[in-house]
Amino acid sequence: MIFTIKTNRRFFLIALTSFTASTVFSSCSLSQNNFASNTTVNPSTAPVGNTSTTGVKDKIKVGVTPVPAGEILEFVKKNLAPEAGLDIETVTFNDFVQNNTALKDGLIDANYFQHIPFMEDYGKKHNFEMYAFTPQIHLNPVGIFSKKYKSLKDVPNKALVSIPDDVSNAHRALKVLEESGLIKLKPNVRPASPKDIITNPKNIQIKEIPGAQAIPSLPDVDLAGVTGNWIVQAGLKTDKDALALESANDPIYAVTVTTLKGKETDPRIQKLYKLLRDDKVKQFIKDKYQGAVLAIP
Repeated sequence: MIFTIKTNRRFFLIALTSFTASTVFSSCSLSQNNFASNTTVNPSTAPVGNTSTTGVKDKIKVGVTPVPAGEILEFVKKNLAPEAGLDIETVTFNDFVQNNTALKDGLIDANYFQHIPFMEDYGKKHNFEMYAFTPQIHLNPVGIFSKKYKSLKDVPNKALVSIPDDVSNAHRALKVLEESGLIKLKPNVRPASPKDIITNPKNIQIKEIPGAQAIPSLPDVDLAGVTGNWIVQAGLKTDKDALALESANDPIYAVTVTTLKGKETDPRIQKLYKLLRDDKVKQFIKDKYQGAVLAIP
């Protein structure tokens, strides 16, 4: 009986030792495997969805404005990103400046809200370089809107007209006013500003304001030049409610994915861009926005 007890105890100690060693070895192997699986893979050398088979996804933080970029990215996040092995964390900004500041400070990896002229102008003013992916993703057309008038023919003399205060979107709004016959600009000026108005038959008064204030201040002005993202966010229909609308013939003002110069080869950002250019995204934009937002071919 005593001999049996000693044998069982020896067997228990040997088993316990083996289990402990096995556990330590497995933990080390798991750490090594996690490290290996977190190493990014260049999408040019591997299929887009290759990481999904391991269950490990590449994480990326992307800054957006709520509408439509935030909604489009949410569609990608739910419907395309899981299979592609991309874990998207969406960071929403209502202010363009904060979005680019977060990019500059490394708080986000990329953003999706701006067009190339805005990006270039912002970068020059704040002394840093960004990179924009082309072809772009979508266009938010600039429209002229009013709470007071149903037609531009009804606009009185000395009407107060608000336009965005950033250089590129101010140019776009002024061009729509010119195409509507309310003003005439100096020829071949790009970007144009209110100082470039050479004919103003109704003597309209131009007021430059931040884009985010366009909708809240709409009742206080006669006309407002507003980019499509703010219109959609306010529940208006760009193609139905606009008294005049920007042509979609100039894709330079289309929105795209941007990141810091030098990070454009990051496989995560390249994968994000490819997903946003997917045909399913183009169809989503067409179905949801009914022309108020236009997908770029």
